[in-house]
Amino acid sequence: MKRNVGRIDAVARIVGGVAIGVLALLVATTDVSVPVVSGVGLAIAGAVLVVEGATRRCLLYRALGIDRCPVD
Repeated sequence: MKRNVGRIDAVARIVGGVAIGVLALLVATTDVSVPVVSGVGLAIAGAVLVVEGATRRCLLYRALGIDRCPVD
């Protein structure tokens, strides 16, 4: 599968994924309370963002025909 995520978007996904992962850890240790979303859901969302940023591939972008990656 061809890359479809640009560099800036990839960095933003990695930073956001790590931030969500930290929030998931805080929820798991009961330091922070999240009303609707569970810690496991946050951890999965964070992991997905980090993997998408690291590989620079997004399945949703592919399904929608979006390509934000300039020619490498």
